[in-house]
Amino acid sequence: MQDQVDTRAHLRFKPDPMEYAQVAVESLEHAFKPDFVALIIEESPIAGCSIIAHDHPGVDVGTECLIKIGDLAPLQSRVVWKKPAEPELMQLGLKFLE
Repeated sequence: MQDQVDTRAHLRFKPDPMEYAQVAVESLEHAFKPDFVALIIEESPIAGCSIIAHDHPGVDVGTECLIKIGDLAPLQSRVVWKKPAEPELMQLGLKFLE
């Protein structure tokens, strides 16, 4: 068996246990108001993160959103990939835009 080489541009790491994100997709121009909460699966402090959450209508590849991780200020982000995780759950890859 050959070793797999990670060719991603940015380092990824596992988040702290029970770390979660709040995501806003509908209120991007006003005060941050989350539309759903997600568990963080993997993080890259520069590039983005992957999350898992209940499927939310209107969230698809290309959707812009704000994501708030822990005590950090909300970051403008874009969904770069989406795949089903389980029935009624989605896994998303988010790219930070700032």
